[in-house]
Amino acid sequence: MVDYESLNFLANEVFTTFFNLKITLGTAESMTGGLIGHLITNQDGASSVFGGSIVVYTAAAKSQVLKIPMEFIHREGTVSKKMIERMMSQMKIYPVDVVLAVSGIAGKEIEGLERGTVIIGTDCLGIITINKFLFTGTREEIKMKAAEASFKMLIKSVEHLEKPP
Repeated sequence: MVDYESLNFLANEVFTTFFNLKITLGTAESMTGGLIGHLITNQDGASSVFGGSIVVYTAAAKSQVLKIPMEFIHREGTVSKKMIERMMSQMKIYPVDVVLAVSGIAGKEIEGLERGTVIIGTDCLGIITINKFLFTGTREEIKMKAAEASFKMLIKSVEHLEKPP
């Protein structure tokens, strides 16, 4: 079971790892509604690693804020690998080393995808990883599981980097 204590622990692990590697993070969140950014900014000194977050919950927000064309959104969907790729690409407005993007369905089925479908991507200095998950539980539990998976992906995304001397 995922709870806020375990999420704060993982957020601290991400913060500490990024701090020690002297790298920065930016997030584009949809279905998590800013939960990941919130948990990262709970860490003392978060501004040394966290460049910022954009919450784009609706298709309109993705279009208006991240400048993703509505034609693309209608063709690819709001929850798809291509959407995650585009969200990460558009996050280049932040001068960060690692970008995380998450989109999914915590409520009723949409776009032919079942509830609990979540797609998460990381871009660590050009190395892109995108994973699809199917979580169960309440709306809040699905969001928390998505945050947990996001933190684990962030930690894995930077494993290839050497620690500075």
